[in-house]
Amino acid sequence: MATTVVPKLLNLSAPTLRNLRTLVWLQKQSTMQSSKQSSTVNWSKWDAVVTSISAYNYWCQYNTKIVGIIITELTSATSLDELFKISKQVPMILISQTVLALKSEQYWSDNFDNVLNLDNILEHYPFINNPWEQTDNDAVAILGLLCRYNRIVDCNVSTKRLTDLSNITLSNGITPNETWMVTQFFKHSNSNRFNEIKECLAKNCANPHIDKIVLINEKDHTGEFNKLPGSKKIEQFISNQRLTYANFLQYVNEAVPNNVFIVLCNADIYFGDALLDLHKINMTDKMLALLRWDVPPSGLESDAKIFGPRADSQDTWIFLSDSIKARSWDYNKFNFQLGQAGCDNAFAGHILRQKFSISNPAVSFKTFHLHNTNIRNYDKKDYIRSDIYINIAPTFVIDTKQETTPPGKPNTISNELASFEVKSSSMSNEITYCTMLEKEGRYKWEPSVENHYFEAAIPVYKWNKACVTPNGLVYDPYHIYKGKHADNDRFNYWVNANVDILTPLQKRDKMFAIPFKNTDVFKHPDTYILQYVSRCARLLKMNPGTSFWIPKQFAEYIEYFDWGTEKLNGAYFDENTGVWADEVIGFLPEPAASELGQEDIAALRALYPSWIEKPVEKICVVVIGPNITEKFVDEQISKVLRGHSEEWSIRYVYESDYASYDSLIGASLCIFVGGQKANNFWAKLWALPKECCVIEFQQELLIDGEFQHLAHVAGFKSWVLLLSKGSAVDVQEQIMEQLEKWFKKNEDNIL
Repeated sequence: MATTVVPKLLNLSAPTLRNLRTLVWLQKQSTMQSSKQSSTVNWSKWDAVVTSISAYNYWCQYNTKIVGIIITELTSATSLDELFKISKQVPMILISQTVLALKSEQYWSDNFDNVLNLDNILEHYPFINNPWEQTDNDAVAILGLLCRYNRIVDCNVSTKRLTDLSNITLSNGITPNETWMVTQFFKHSNSNRFNEIKECLAKNCANPHIDKIVLINEKDHTGEFNKLPGSKKIEQFISNQRLTYANFLQYVNEAVPNNVFIVLCNADIYFGDALLDLHKINMTDKMLALLRWDVPPSGLESDAKIFGPRADSQDTWIFLSDSIKARSWDYNKFNFQLGQAGCDNAFAGHILRQKFSISNPAVSFKTFHLHNTNIRNYDKKDYIRSDIYINIAPTFVIDTKQETTPPGKPNTISNELASFEVKSSSMSNEITYCTMLEKEGRYKWEPSVENHYFEAAIPVYKWNKACVTPNGLVYDPYHIYKGKHADNDRFNYWVNANVDILTPLQKRDKMFAIPFKNTDVFKHPDTYILQYVSRCARLLKMNPGTSFWIPKQFAEYIEYFDWGTEKLNGAYFDENTGVWADEVIGFLPEPAASELGQEDIAALRALYPSWIEKPVEKICVVVIGPNITEKFVDEQISKVLRGHSEEWSIRYVYESDYASYDSLIGASLCIFVGGQKANNFWAKLWALPKECCVIEFQQELLIDGEFQHLAHVAGFKSWVLLLSKGSAVDVQEQIMEQLEKWFKKNEDNIL
């Protein structure tokens, strides 16, 4: 009895890295190919830098892509005027202090926004490691370091600078790779469909990034394309058959030189500027298998839509010729036609077995598909069978390598067990509260039973020579560290990171990395202390002398705490800067590190000399806010309290007054309105004693669990009482009604 072999399914989803970004120092290089003096070198495929105004003017004739100009001396005021004009065309200008001294600081700031001083560049970008050596060569190397290039062409550097270029390859005498396109041109029986195919060929002939077009045709179609603008780049071969993948591979092996990007595509595909990305990618042993973008009847590429996006369809395949020529091929395995149903899947499977890495960066690498006639001639019965099917998910071309964790095994800390019950005014409200919280996905608590919070192993990572962003993320010049949970939107913190390659960096020996979704915790001193300082204080016990962010406007808050003999080496917080440190210590965005633990609160309390562990008197602390005002407290809440005991005293806590911390000392009861976006009002409350009774009122449509979590790890007796939506008067009436009921039921809990 015959058995059916179930084909394997493989899913690939890796992004494609721009890991060969190249900077060429244009000097006196030839504009002609050395092997073909009739062919010009297209230097625009690489980013270029020049080191004089005359060089800039010369190379602009050749449509080069000059991204930087380095000026170490100027001979006249005319040159300065010319530099001003050039500055509007060039992204970056590196200038010596000698040139800057020709004009006032005001002049430079008023007229230029893209100038960096070579003489003090190390102060702002310490990863450059060594100061400028006063040469053009070294200035070019600095630009390469600053902009994170992977290769610098035609620049020799000193031995000292060479040690700083561990991630950069230096090459001399090379030119940009040519790009050849291979397809089969044919005359379709439908004139409208043929016009689409011919238009694609015309667009590819006009594309300056394609150096040669190879047509492997069934018959001679010279008369159809020889009058197209740019048709001189076409070379036609007559194969007398439909184009197969075997034909393509054999042609590359026999006729294509090394160092050529070779593009195989269907006849109804054309290309734009995305081909320039090939010159930024190390294509060795790699195949790009690209999903198409469908061009609408309007012909507007800006309105093109990605096909699907589907992972099981590709219309373009790109290689480096060397990688094909370096392998042995069984052409029989590839003897199936382009356009045949299932051909893309079968081809990808065979290529994978040849040990190519495969990716589909089609989201950013756009290839355009012109097929509005919707005429199709293939028969699904001719589907190519394969023992492996590969889904190649459309992804992006990215600039920086994304790592989950740094190398090396991390240390771990733990948040010890905190047990608690969720308490409200009734069981139904407890159920409502827990159910609504669970929908948010952060806190999953059960009503009427004992819940537990603990983290047995929180990784504490270490990096050498790395940067810390304002929101506590870690990167180095060529890597970003995302953590293991970046696919979860809750922990995809990099989307809000305000950094780029030119973000200035403060230099520190050691720096903590405490990651947050954004920088909101630094906007209020109390959230800063609770969420950030607490974690730093805990880590400082194991890593003394490590720096952490200190917003200048919060410096007096920091002085309010007793750091003992610890000498603080803070980095002043600025959303437009980062920190470069020899050693970075801290966390990555992940569930284990996202919540405060008892140990964080204990570390914070240890810094506060006035804090006492137990309530000592009948002191009620009330947090003043929009719903609970001083007048409301004086006229209503105080009456309830003193109706139960004349011994009650009331203290106010204000959001904006750091001295309010003293009001929390020894309190036995705390009342406030919390819920969503109320963190600023309750963030001081960690300073309450353990066993303090805390009543949090929340609008039932704005449920939040963050304070209740703090209450659990801080050792409070907490209740969350739900309020219905209403006017300010309605809300206050509900507060008083629930407060009266709470006292009748829970007064014995107050110490």
